[in-house]
Amino acid sequence: MTDHAAAPTDTASSRWSVCTGCGVTLPGSADLHPRSNTSEACWQLYGEVAAHEAANVAVLGRLHQLMVDAYAAQHAGGSATRIGVAFALIGLRLSLDEGWSGEEVRDAHQYLGANFRAWPEFAPPAERRWMTVYDVALATSPDEHARLVRRWAAEVWAAWEQVHENVVALLGARLPMEVRAQIRSARSRD
Repeated sequence: MTDHAAAPTDTASSRWSVCTGCGVTLPGSADLHPRSNTSEACWQLYGEVAAHEAANVAVLGRLHQLMVDAYAAQHAGGSATRIGVAFALIGLRLSLDEGWSGEEVRDAHQYLGANFRAWPEFAPPAERRWMTVYDVALATSPDEHARLVRRWAAEVWAAWEQVHENVVALLGARLPMEVRAQIRSARSRD
C-alpha cells in the first residue's frame, strides 16, 4: 500500500487535514462535506479524479461507477447516508464478484432506489488500511488510472469482508433473479 499523505510543499502556508472516512492526509480543509463522511479536501480531490475520468471517457468511462462505489464505501460512517453505503457495497459486489458493468450496476441502483426506501446500516470496517482516491489521482496515464481504480475497489471490498454475506442476502431479498436477468439482457443489447 502507498503512503496516504501528500508531501507538503510549504508547511507554513498550507493547512493539512485527515479525512475521517478514508484517512488520507491532504492539504486543505478538514471540514466535513455535508451528507458524507469525508473531508472537504478529500471530496475536492474525488471531484478532480471524476473530472479526469470524464475527460478520458473513452478509456475510463466504464470504470466510473466502480470509482464512485469504492469512494462511497470507503467513506461510510459519520454523516454518510445508509442508502449511499448500501448502494456502494452492492455495486462493489455486483462489479467485482459477479462481473457486472458500471451501466448494469447503475441500472440495479435505479431499480433498488425506486422500490425500497429503508436501508440497513453497515458499520464501517475497524481496520482502514487501504488505497484512497489520492493513490488514483497519482496515475500518470488513463491505463494506470484504470488499473489503480480496479485495485482500489478490490481493497475496499476486501476490507468490508465482515458484511459480504449480509450484502449477498440483501441482494437476494431485493434484487430478484428475474430483475437481474432483465438488467443484464437489456445492457447486452446496447
